[in-house]
Order: sequence, then C-alpha cells, then structure tokens
Amino acid sequence: MTSKSPRFRGRRAKREIAVRRQRLDAGEPVALPCKARRTTSRGWAAWVDGRLRLPADGDRVGEASFVVDDPTEVALVTRQGQTPVTFEPPHEVTVRPVRYKTEAFHGSDAEIIVVTSERRVVELALPAGEVEPVARRLAALPDLGER
Repeated sequence: MTSKSPRFRGRRAKREIAVRRQRLDAGEPVALPCKARRTTSRGWAAWVDGRLRLPADGDRVGEASFVVDDPTEVALVTRQGQTPVTFEPPHEVTVRPVRYKTEAFHGSDAEIIVVTSERRVVELALPAGEVEPVARRLAALPDLGER
C-alpha cells in the first residue's frame, strides 16, 4: 500500500534518516544526501544537490565521492568535469560555521565541512547530526601512497 499522506512520508523519511545515521556511526559504507560547492580564490560556485558516498571504515580500496543529482551541474563542483567527484587524499578536512543566509540549509547555527586537496576545495552542507561523523571519516581516509 502506498500513500500520498504526509504522515506516512514523514515516517519513512525519519526511518531513512535513522538508518543512514546508524550506518554512518557504525563505519559502514553510506550515501548521504547533501549540498556541495566548489570554492576558488575568485569566489564560489552555486550549491549543487547530490549524494556524498563514503566507503566503510578501514576500506583500503574505496574512495569518498560526491555524485551530482543533475549531471548538467557537475561543472559547478569540479573544473575537470568528471563524475563522481572524488576526494583524493591527502586532503585537509575542517569544519566551519555557516556564515551566510544562503548557506543555512540546516539552520543558521549549522556547520559546513570544507575539504581541501591539491586539486580543489569543496564545501559540504549536511544536517547537524551528520557533520561531525562525516568530517571524521573524511579525515581518516587512507592516503593514496598507503594503499
């Protein structure tokens, strides 16, 4: 039975969020809906909807990547135009507070993850409960030289 009722859609969404967070906390591979944008010394691109894919903790072959929901927007996240956009180590992962109203997707007291690598700087906007575990897992990804 399917229903268009917001009551049932709300329950399903809460259940999906709970499952995602359990997988995230357990170190399992997980795909998280989020927004991302590329930043440069000349400014930043528009926020793009997509999914952040994280490999399992300790996975020596998997890599974290961002998959854009709309393939025509991939150039807003990476200059190379490759999809998915991979986060190749070594990189630096920092968390900063929301600074502008236009990036407050999850409230003005939310935080943004900034992933800086040799090739690019990408900012990720996630719900508050997912920021810290995602930042920790991104920072713990093994270096290419160690694989």
